Parts: sequence; C-alpha cells; structure tokens
Amino acid sequence: MVGVTPLDYVTEPGDRLPAPTEALRQMQAFVNTNDIEEERDELGTPAKLRQWLAAEGTAVSEPVISPEAHRRAVAVREGLRALGRANNGEGLTADEEEELQAFNAAAAELPLLGSVRSVDTWELRSATGGVNGYLAEIVATLMSAMADGSWSRMKACRNDTCRWLFYDHSRNRSGMWCSMAVCGSRLKARAYRARRRQAETVQA
Repeated sequence: MVGVTPLDYVTEPGDRLPAPTEALRQMQAFVNTNDIEEERDELGTPAKLRQWLAAEGTAVSEPVISPEAHRRAVAVREGLRALGRANNGEGLTADEEEELQAFNAAAAELPLLGSVRSVDTWELRSATGGVNGYLAEIVATLMSAMADGSWSRMKACRNDTCRWLFYDHSRNRSGMWCSMAVCGSRLKARAYRARRRQAETVQA
C-alpha cells in the first residue's frame, strides 16, 4: 500500500505548489526517482528499489526483489513520464511509444480490484501488497486521475535534460517547465542563441 504522504512531501523546484492530493504526490515522487540531469536513478537496481520503497514506508515482504519486479517498476515509471510529456503538448517519440507499450504490459501484470462505493462513486485499488501492490496503487492513481480530470495537469518538464514531473496549477494549464526560473530560462536562452545563429548564417 502507498504510504501516507505529508503535504510538503515532494520538494518542488522554485515556488511551484505541490500536487493537491497525497496519491498524486506519491506518483510524482516515484517518477522523479530518475534524476535525468544529475544522472542519478534511485531505483537503478532491485536492491535500490527495495531500499527506496522501505524509506517510503511501503512494507515489502519480498526479501529480495526479482529482476522481473524491478523491470515492471521501471516500465511503470517511465511510461508515466512519457504520458506526462504528452500532457505538456509534446507528441510521443518512437522511444516513448515503446515505453508506453512497456507500461501497458507491466500494468496488465498488476492485480487491481474495482469496487462501487455508492450509487455514483467507485474505487480502484491494489489487490495485494509488496512491490506489485505499490505499483498497482500507482496505476490505480493514474486511472482515477484520468477519470476526474486531474491527470491532465501532471506534466513532464519540457527541458529534455530535466523531465521532472510536476503539477500544473495554472488556470489555463499553460505551465511548461518545472521551474520558470531554472528550466524555463535555460530553454528561452537556448532558443535565443539558436535564432541568433540562424540570423548570423543568413546574413553571412
């Protein structure tokens, strides 16, 4: 089961507000275990995955996480990042299409239960514990967020060397970067230099 997450659980770049629910913040923390810019993957091995889950307060019954479970965890994580990129107005690359296929294959292996809580509410939850249970809860969060519309605000930063998953609180859903002051400024400077080089080439 996904552990309890305090409101300030996910450290946001700049002054960006965190996602509004604990479940979405837990998903965000999971995806952001892959720090692309720093080349640091907190889930890089089965042992690291187990250590990270334990630190999150998730009870892992397996004494050793199998390579298959580790593969499944990475597939779910990177599929979510690809979907977050699509939410940011960018089409999926061929590699990201493959990541989405791997996500679907991994999700199909996870035990999920759907139940009706009242005449107009439903719930999707994990049917087991351990690593698969944690991943099933993450997938259940995705499905629920897609159903209530909040998922469209979960975006992967447009900076290719970042791709941090963030929640876009802007009224018109126009947020593109995890932090305007950091990644936004970098990309604007990069675009400016590219335009300047192009203009200099034309003049030459």
